[in-house]
Amino acid sequence: MDLEKVELKVNAASLEAISPPTSTGEEEQELSRLYQDMQNNSLTPLWQIETNLLSRQPNPEAVAWLWKWQNLYEIARRSGELVPIHRGGDRRAIALSNPGLKGKPFATPTMWTAVQWLNGHEVAPAHRHTAQAIRFIIDGSGSWSTVEGDRVFLERGDLVLTPPMLWHDHGSKVDERSIWMDGLDIPLNNFLDASFFEPYPAEAQEVTQVLNGTVLKYGVGQLRPAWEKPSVNYPPMHTYKWAETERALNNLAQVAASPFDDVALEYINPQTGRSVMQSFTCWIQMLRPGIHTRAHRQVGSAVYHVFEGSGETIINGISFEWEQGDFFVVPSWAWHEFRNRSTDRRAILFSMQDTPIIAALNKYREEAFTENGGHQPVTGRFTPKQFQ
Repeated sequence: MDLEKVELKVNAASLEAISPPTSTGEEEQELSRLYQDMQNNSLTPLWQIETNLLSRQPNPEAVAWLWKWQNLYEIARRSGELVPIHRGGDRRAIALSNPGLKGKPFATPTMWTAVQWLNGHEVAPAHRHTAQAIRFIIDGSGSWSTVEGDRVFLERGDLVLTPPMLWHDHGSKVDERSIWMDGLDIPLNNFLDASFFEPYPAEAQEVTQVLNGTVLKYGVGQLRPAWEKPSVNYPPMHTYKWAETERALNNLAQVAASPFDDVALEYINPQTGRSVMQSFTCWIQMLRPGIHTRAHRQVGSAVYHVFEGSGETIINGISFEWEQGDFFVVPSWAWHEFRNRSTDRRAILFSMQDTPIIAALNKYREEAFTENGGHQPVTGRFTPKQFQ
């Protein structure tokens, strides 16, 4: 017998065995009624949505994006002239709205980020909320932040924490305006239906501690008063001063660096080693002159602020060129690498990343780019028009 004909017969029989029987008109009507009954009873058949519901890898709605400082500053300045704090709520903050999130005022699906402008001698009223929040000072001096009665005067590069449901306000004692980056987990907070907000009975809370009290008490980091128990949920101090942060960066640069992020430090609770917030963390990283890191990707999104210098980040093959003041987003599971083209100037990036909540849910994963020496081929350069 012809072996080829035998093989064809076997394959035909196999196909017939696995092929569904042809539906009759009556069966089609019954199926249609079944789906209608599901819809009427708020039910959804998995077999119709499985591909979208359980994708093979992350398919984030947020897109990689870049906001230029020259535009942000001008818009924030005009807002400072035209929008009094009492008219714009109790904070003059301008949110970064990721174009991929369909009009939502969020930088990523888990993080809200904004540029806040405070005029000289203004006071932003005290309040508290369940959203976890940070502020990173971009420019200006003479402003202050009070958290639970602890007032700290702020300078460029300081990081301020406002953990959930702690009273906090800020204001200014000088003529100069102050500008900072706000970062909160508002999208996650709202998704979980866990949002609570409460205004303080007065405009500003009473200062109950020595000025700069927690910085004086805990600022060294490695030490704590011997009679106190460790602060487990959040760091005991509410402000990380830039002078100490810069010193730590310079020290680390002398001994070690990451192949993916160069000289990178995570702000932590010095008494537990955990991140400063439970739903997101904050990083400060230095790209030394001429550094071009290797590419990698991880589950979780990040928002970056260019604190100093200039360079580029290649995200999924697209070059995002940035300079001091700019903001950019790296979405979840996106290949990214950093490059400092300058041969004599460092670049410094501050970022907030949602790694802690991803890791806490046991969903964190990362992967290195192994081709081409760890560098992606550049297929284009970012321009907002390509996404409009």
